[in-house]
Amino acid sequence: MLPSQTALVDLPDGAYQFCTEPDPQDWSDGAGICLNVVKQGLGVSGYYGYPHSDRFICLRGEISTEELAGQALFTSWSAHEWTEIPQEAFFWDEEDRLLLDRSSVIPGADTAESEALDWIAFQQANFNMQGLHAYSSPRMQPPEQLCDWTVWPTLP
Repeated sequence: MLPSQTALVDLPDGAYQFCTEPDPQDWSDGAGICLNVVKQGLGVSGYYGYPHSDRFICLRGEISTEELAGQALFTSWSAHEWTEIPQEAFFWDEEDRLLLDRSSVIPGADTAESEALDWIAFQQANFNMQGLHAYSSPRMQPPEQLCDWTVWPTLP
């Protein structure tokens, strides 16, 4: 069992879930907004989002005690849609934890369903990890089921 305020950087390689609210100890996947990642050394890959919703964004990068710094990938089918993609740095979430910048669209990446999906890539993603609560094990979907980083090399 992990202590609630354990820092991800201090944990061994593996899969982890951290949320803004403590583990509700019930049937739910998490409380608040959650980070679900696989850690290898200082590198992580996963997603940040609201449990029981389609609102999430894929993240990958390196971690420190207080921050995950790297890149983000957002699918057009996710619940958060933009009519215009921001051209300046902005916070993706209401909690002001995830700052995104340097966006570009990856058009028409094929999916298993043979539909074209647009992806929005953010070259710069900074995620504030302070105050997150560690869960004893991930309960949200595994990152590899939601995040397809193979579209990233198609960037110009």
